[in-house]
Amino acid sequence: MTELQVLRQGLCACLRRAVAEIFVSPPEVQAKGRDGLDLVTSLDFAMQARLTADLASLLPGSVVTGEEDYASADPACRHVWLVDPLDGTVNFVAGLPAYAVAVVLLEVGRPLLSAVHDITHDRTWSALAGGGAFVGDVPLRPRAHAARLGVLSSGLLADLAVRAPGVLGQILTGAKLRNLGSQALHLCHAASGHLGFVASREARAWDDLAGALIAQEAGLVYGRYAPGPAPRVEAEQFSLCAPPGQFDTLASILAASCPPQDRSPAA
Repeated sequence: MTELQVLRQGLCACLRRAVAEIFVSPPEVQAKGRDGLDLVTSLDFAMQARLTADLASLLPGSVVTGEEDYASADPACRHVWLVDPLDGTVNFVAGLPAYAVAVVLLEVGRPLLSAVHDITHDRTWSALAGGGAFVGDVPLRPRAHAARLGVLSSGLLADLAVRAPGVLGQILTGAKLRNLGSQALHLCHAASGHLGFVASREARAWDDLAGALIAQEAGLVYGRYAPGPAPRVEAEQFSLCAPPGQFDTLASILAASCPPQDRSPAA
């Protein structure tokens, strides 16, 4: 077993332990964001703090940052853990069973390995760049035919309603829509073939990159439907994950939802 395989297993075990020890008491909840529709809880902060300590110990010399304390890492840092301590906080507070913890290890800015732990179902997806995707310790074998279900985020739906309502109708001729409220889980379910595609305007890198590596290692394409270079970690990603034969078509039609200056074809 290689050092990276051992590290992947260590990461998965770390997430399971942290969840078992942190998710044992009722959380304190507060509104987050300008519209108050997003929430953050005391458990988000507790998980962030716990993983900051555990991940730094798991890989000495690495640094840890994440949604609840994000700060750009020193460019000299070769290995950076990017953490979403609770992806789907609004679901968690509402009692909907779709929320996860997601972690990706970046090596010089590129995803090297990742894990997403589905908290309510005690199930962990993980991946190594170039080394495959896994559910638990079993190599992920996607369904032969992905479900004809797709995810469009709330922000993307709003963009389509304003700028390209006809595109939404076009998408609905080939797929039914679902939204679980956890981008990390969306991408893992796409990797497993439970969803056909996942598109989000407002997801940040901590929402996307862990699940994106898992989906890519399962054979899907992940990228942007908006033109231009990859955005900053804390910026909206305008992301799309889809099978190779569908990515370019979906990216082209979703680009119509972007602001006018961004409507050139997606790269």
